Amino acid sequence: MKREDMTVPAILLEAVTLILALVYIGLQIFYGVYYHVAAYKFVVNVLAMVCVYLGLTLLCIYPERINRIPEEAFTPKIRRLTLRMVRLVKFIFVAGILVPCVFDALGTELLDAASLIVIGLILFVVLFYEGCIIRCLRK
Repeated sequence: MKREDMTVPAILLEAVTLILALVYIGLQIFYGVYYHVAAYKFVVNVLAMVCVYLGLTLLCIYPERINRIPEEAFTPKIRRLTLRMVRLVKFIFVAGILVPCVFDALGTELLDAASLIVIGLILFVVLFYEGCIIRCLRK
C-alpha cells in the first residue's frame, strides 16, 4: 500500500480487523476441541475466512481494480473512498462471522437474522461509498 493511504484510523481499523480474525481462528479451535467437531469443518471455516480476508486485502493494495476506472480518472479522493469502503467491508465481514462463533462457543443459539443484518450492513457500506464515488466522477 502507498504510504499516504495508511493513516492512523486506517491502521487502527486494519489492526482491529486482524485481531478479530485471529480471535475467530482461536474460537474455532476452541469450539472444535471442546465440542469434538471434525477437523475438516474447522479447516473449511478458517480457510473460507482467510481467503475472503486475503482477497479484500489484495483489493486494498490495488483499489483501482474495483471500479475499473481509467488511470486519469482515478483521483486521490476516489482512491481514499475505495480504500475506506474495502476496509469497512473487511471489518464488517470479520466481525459478522466472529459474533456467531462467540455465541457457538458460549453454547447459545443466535437468531437467524444475524446473517441478514451483516449482509445488509455490507450492502449499505458498498452502496454508500459507490454513490460517493459516482458523485466524484460526475464532478
